Amino acid sequence: MALSIRFFMAPDDERALLRLLVPLQLELWPELFEPRQQPELITDATVLEEPAYYLAAGEVTGYPIKRGPDRGRWKLDEVASPVIHFARSLPDEEGELRNGSFWAETESSGDQSRTGGKPVRFMKAVRELQELIKSRYRKSSPVGGTVYFIGPVCARLGLPLREEGRKGEPIAVYR
Repeated sequence: MALSIRFFMAPDDERALLRLLVPLQLELWPELFEPRQQPELITDATVLEEPAYYLAAGEVTGYPIKRGPDRGRWKLDEVASPVIHFARSLPDEEGELRNGSFWAETESSGDQSRTGGKPVRFMKAVRELQELIKSRYRKSSPVGGTVYFIGPVCARLGLPLREEGRKGEPIAVYR
């Protein structure tokens, strides 16, 4: 079973969420990184610049990218590692805010399932994140069966929201 939460966050919502995640002592990895790069712990002073990150709660494994423009850089194995993928909610060319998401594989499969599954610290971080989002964020009206969580600052500002993708539907705050 995988955790998948789709959301809209203004920059102030991101900062508030990161402040709430500080006690979990999660490491912040960029989606693509240099071979010897070390992660930083999430702190109150953490500034997000990349479009996507991994929040790690334990030992991670990665692999080198062998083709394309990012050749030589590394990427984390998000299924085997105890990580939560964090794709940020960013504005597009027209000024509309596109949705972001949290995604994490919470169960081990295959040979990994015999080793006891994911670490307890990771499972706690996933539960905390899920509870934070569901308790503090507002819901959208359903679009194609999908409900989005909208950050409090984002909802208050009344920003135009749109689903990710070329033909993304407009999103409205439900309650």
